Amino acid sequence: MTARLLLLLALLLLPRAGLAAGLPRIVASADNPVPKCVAPAALMDFVVERNAQRTPPRAIEPRFANLAALYQRIGQCVARPPEQCVAVRWDYAFFQMLIETNYLTFRRPNGVPAAVVPADNNFAGVGATVSGRPGERFKDVATGVLAHLQHVLMYSTARIPDPVARRTRQVQDDVQDAMRRLHRPVTFADLAREWTGTDRNTYGAEMQKLSEKYAASYCHEQARNERGPNVRSVLSEP
Repeated sequence: MTARLLLLLALLLLPRAGLAAGLPRIVASADNPVPKCVAPAALMDFVVERNAQRTPPRAIEPRFANLAALYQRIGQCVARPPEQCVAVRWDYAFFQMLIETNYLTFRRPNGVPAAVVPADNNFAGVGATVSGRPGERFKDVATGVLAHLQHVLMYSTARIPDPVARRTRQVQDDVQDAMRRLHRPVTFADLAREWTGTDRNTYGAEMQKLSEKYAASYCHEQARNERGPNVRSVLSEP
């Protein structure tokens, strides 16, 4: 696959208005949608295939088999103000989860079990602010997904009235004060910098890399369907 085609596939996962920030805006909308090629079943296949390539191969816990479907369902209505739901780009939240859990193995890159364990149902290390110490524990998988997505939405400056996670309650005011100083819609690149406390933003680059890996395997059909004049000319160049 050529570098130009990989670039095209990456662009399909990013809304046009979010390209300047490098990653999409946190809040999903008509002009910032989750691409059609990002489907729960395909996302779980992506996870299984990646873990099968490990030495030794690793399998995720069966109770996580429908995790991507939960991210989609809950991500479409993370908060419910009086008039409408507030949705997030749950696809990028899912990619962040893969970074935090090492593709749901809950192991460090060297294979050693991480401080956050599968039984915690904590998919983003929420509350694990000190290296080596466990974070919060949630009662079930769906609650853990909601806690993660609420924490993500919090960065957009949307108020979470009764967060599931203690950490979200503790930092909501400070994080949102910092995000409001941007004077523009908050992106996952902004979240990545604040989450890690560094301007290097290698964390955001990891999310982008995962989105490109997924797109390279699962977004070919959308790439063909969405080729406009400019895209077509890029693909036709040697």
